[in-house]
Amino acid sequence: MPNYPCGRMPCVWASLSVAATKLKEIDTDNEIANSLLFELETAVHLTESFDKIWSSIYWNKSRKKTRVRVTITLTKLAQSIFDHITESIKLFDELCEQQEQLQTIEITNDWLEIHCCIARAKRTFDQYHYKLIKPLPLFEYLEKMKSHELP
Repeated sequence: MPNYPCGRMPCVWASLSVAATKLKEIDTDNEIANSLLFELETAVHLTESFDKIWSSIYWNKSRKKTRVRVTITLTKLAQSIFDHITESIKLFDELCEQQEQLQTIEITNDWLEIHCCIARAKRTFDQYHYKLIKPLPLFEYLEKMKSHELP
């Protein structure tokens, strides 16, 4: 049985769902906001799938081969969820920068809630599920060396 609590993925799902719902309610024609909504909705669906797959087997009674296969699937899903959350953060920041210059969207408290929900989803994911996708120490070292070499 993977050594992380599965019960936290619904927390990630809930935060992303609230952010997506709030963004839909704003109903803007902004291209970045629409891309953000797509990323959030995709992450919501992936977290639902993660939870269903996690719950699909009895971890203590299943054969090792089954547990390994399910863990591989969960790892792939976790990576996709992480990628969509990361892209959501990037798009939200991009949208904020655009609004500083153009001010085409009315800024309301809903935007603060969207920001808080995305941040909460990222924090919860990092705390409970990142270890599924965390790179091996050698890869981390090579990435750090690579980033230090480039200007």
